[in-house]
Amino acid sequence: MKIELICSGTELLCGKLNTNAAFIGQRLAELGLKLDAITDVSDTKEEFAAELKRAFERSNIIITTGGLGPTFDDITVETASQCLGIETYVDEKVARSINEMFAKRGLTAAKVNERQANIIKGAKVLENRFGTAPGQMVHFSYKTADNASGGNSSGGNSSGGNSSGGNSSGGNSYLRKTLFLLPGPPREMQPIFEEDIVPFLKSYTLGIRKNETINIYGLPESEVEEMIKPVVSAAMFGNEKSVQFAILASLSGITVKFSVFGSNEMLINETANKIKFELENILKDNIYGYGNDTLSSVVGKLLSAKKKTLSCAESLSGGLLSSKITDTAGSSAYFKNSFIAYSNESKIKFLGVKEETLKNFGAVSEETAKEMALGCLKESASDYAVSLTGIAGPGGGSKENPVGLAYIGIASKKSCEVYKNIFSGRREEIKEKAANTALDLLRRRLTASKVSGGRRN
Repeated sequence: MKIELICSGTELLCGKLNTNAAFIGQRLAELGLKLDAITDVSDTKEEFAAELKRAFERSNIIITTGGLGPTFDDITVETASQCLGIETYVDEKVARSINEMFAKRGLTAAKVNERQANIIKGAKVLENRFGTAPGQMVHFSYKTADNASGGNSSGGNSSGGNSSGGNSSGGNSYLRKTLFLLPGPPREMQPIFEEDIVPFLKSYTLGIRKNETINIYGLPESEVEEMIKPVVSAAMFGNEKSVQFAILASLSGITVKFSVFGSNEMLINETANKIKFELENILKDNIYGYGNDTLSSVVGKLLSAKKKTLSCAESLSGGLLSSKITDTAGSSAYFKNSFIAYSNESKIKFLGVKEETLKNFGAVSEETAKEMALGCLKESASDYAVSLTGIAGPGGGSKENPVGLAYIGIASKKSCEVYKNIFSGRREEIKEKAANTALDLLRRRLTASKVSGGRRN
């Protein structure tokens, strides 16, 4: 079985990152499936039609993203309808849903939005809970000459059935295939993929598969790989087809993923648990979470469990740390406030940093970071305060204080520690690393884990 992805959007050919392809490829891999082809295509009807026809010839399942909006360049439904030889109709239920969504926002749907209610006959409508364009799933028959490698799509029957198998009539073979039309915005596409496509695809997976994800922070990728090499080798030796490993590096840390698959569920669970236990013994406190855990969500859980509150004093990160903390739902239970003290004047006025401290040691120093954290703790009356000051670049650095230098302070009513770090990368990367490291240091403080004196990464 071959699965193909076609991503519609001229912007994808002009440098925009295709996050949909990354998401879908990863999810398929987790299901034990794979993408056989990924194509980015412009919002041009002729080019999109040509890619669809090629996909019909070579793949069993075709997934498209994008082009379901109401504007002139949203041509996915119209083009797919013509390539399939199946007409569209206006789905009244979808039309009502679109009008209701606008009404909830105090708006009236424009006439152009009516296009989004055009559904290919026989298609299953896939509800879009976060947008106006529904997805569609179309089962269709593809006609090819017997013993030939290609053919043309017929105006097929789209009334259910899986996309494998087929039947033969005269000199032709009819293969059953499936086309998914999904919206382009990730926040709309991903829920539809999880709720409608994943259950469909699971019928094509063979055997049982158990996936585990371990999230790590504070170690470089090369060190993680070296540390877990014995576990990986032992798990895969002579059994390559039942265990798979992957190590992924990002600004949010290192992710170790492994999958165990086979036909015996008890044996699969036993193997997965053994591998996870061995990895935990090796990586220890550097593991901050599992699955979809983030540093901010883990810190939030720890603060909630301990009934403690947090405030931030940010200079280098400009509010990024606070933004990460409040990305977690329910953060108002433990996050009190934030001071973005970017200038020296604001550090003095709002956080009580002494003028002589700034004069003698500078804004980027251990002493300033400490006074920022203690001042934040005092002003906010929280249980913990985190401060961040540093040089994000690209300018402003020196031999003594290079670009990437950052001081992170963590204060509580009992003590205040400051950690010196030197981060590499562009301005945005340095800010991201600094905010993530601050979260990790706070996590370790809350769990009484070992904290290193500083990091270069």
